[in-house]
Amino acid sequence: MTRLVLLVSVLTLFLAGCADGVDNSRVRLDVIEDRPRPFNISAMPLPLASAYLRSATAQGLVTFDNKGRVAPALANRWIVTDDGMSYIFRLNKTRWQDGREVTSDEVADVLTARIRELRRGRFNAELNVIDHIVPMTGKVVEIRLKAPMPYLLEMLAQPEFGLVRNGNGSGPMQAERLGEAMQLRLKGIDERGDPVLEPGTVTLRKAGASTALARYVEGQSDLVEGGRFEDYPLLEAAGINAGDIQFDPVPGLFGLLIVEAGPFLSDRQNREAIAMAIDRPRLLTAFDIVAWREALTLVPESLPNRVAVPRPDWAPQITDRKAMAKDIILRWESANGQVRPLRIALPRGYGSRIFFARLRADLAAIGLDVERVTLDRQHDIRLLDRMADQSSPAWYLDQLSCTVSTICSMDADRLVAEARMAADSATRNQLLAQAEGELQEMRNFIPIANPLRWSVVRPGLLGHFANGRGWHLLQYLGRDTT
Repeated sequence: MTRLVLLVSVLTLFLAGCADGVDNSRVRLDVIEDRPRPFNISAMPLPLASAYLRSATAQGLVTFDNKGRVAPALANRWIVTDDGMSYIFRLNKTRWQDGREVTSDEVADVLTARIRELRRGRFNAELNVIDHIVPMTGKVVEIRLKAPMPYLLEMLAQPEFGLVRNGNGSGPMQAERLGEAMQLRLKGIDERGDPVLEPGTVTLRKAGASTALARYVEGQSDLVEGGRFEDYPLLEAAGINAGDIQFDPVPGLFGLLIVEAGPFLSDRQNREAIAMAIDRPRLLTAFDIVAWREALTLVPESLPNRVAVPRPDWAPQITDRKAMAKDIILRWESANGQVRPLRIALPRGYGSRIFFARLRADLAAIGLDVERVTLDRQHDIRLLDRMADQSSPAWYLDQLSCTVSTICSMDADRLVAEARMAADSATRNQLLAQAEGELQEMRNFIPIANPLRWSVVRPGLLGHFANGRGWHLLQYLGRDTT
């Protein structure tokens, strides 16, 4: 840990300021990005800081509130038809940033165009269920579906669905560049009904984890967002008070994705042996985080609409399963020769070093040697660390489909596609359970835990709450929203 302390100490020498508490009318926020890029709300995929900026300046039909619940945005209310095939939204009286009033025709056109763009990215499978978008009266928009889509609102609340027309958004905030940062102000209405900007500001910056935490320690920021497991050890090095650290209980995938179908890893039993060898509780306790829990199933067992898929039968006893895994490796090597070191791609960071050390020890115990590489190098196994966008089991299965994974199940993909087009929830959930069972048996992904997401929040900052989305919108910061 000495090197970490030295790193943060050196950085703080270049920073000045004092931590005198929070001025909620002048909130300063740093978003952690490993390699900070210029703000670009049109980028695909969206970097985290740009996603925060798009959410604030280019709202969609719906958004999330500060507790992570779906909330009104462009639409102030909506209804879903009894058959689940249509969502009808009534729009607020809202203006684009150029002052023009937002109409349903424009919303339908812009959202249709945005969906066309997003089909090239991670939402493609869900977007295939949308039939078309229809403007009705001047303030009503209808989304018609090919099949019921119970998680449509969760998807539409994602920052990627914030609408931009001719470079203008209609979000609750307006931004202007301030050096390398963006300064945002809430939009309001004066007593005559004219649009005005409120005086309070939120300054949005992006930085590597060390710089962001050094700024916080020196009182130059009030909030750090985007913390992940690889940067967690820096919190101790920076001397951050435990009470300032906030964990978000986010669902998602955190584990090892098999990406190279060579002779050894193409054998399902060998992939199973790796899954059996990992001592998840011991690995996670190296970080001393109560909020970080092991996972043994692809879809979280706590997901309300999940049809139960049994855990692997080897799950309960780590000692016995390590012996079983070692025997599998010995038998394979006796028939095929020694296994070359497996290359595991991990993000940069001190947390990755701790993670890899525990993982290497577990795999050495069954006779496997591994080496750590960065994500841009050729590798056999990759750490997948991704928050779930939706509460549907389909989201988890999409991340492991044949469109993204070398080792995959076309049968599972077919079942997920059938589930999306199912007319009733019971059939949908059963098909998804079958697909999950198929993928779990295949072991192209080895779950380890839930994703770890943390923020550093200065005491007294208003409007920031831990939530299951891991998402804290800028328009709530500095405001008493209780």
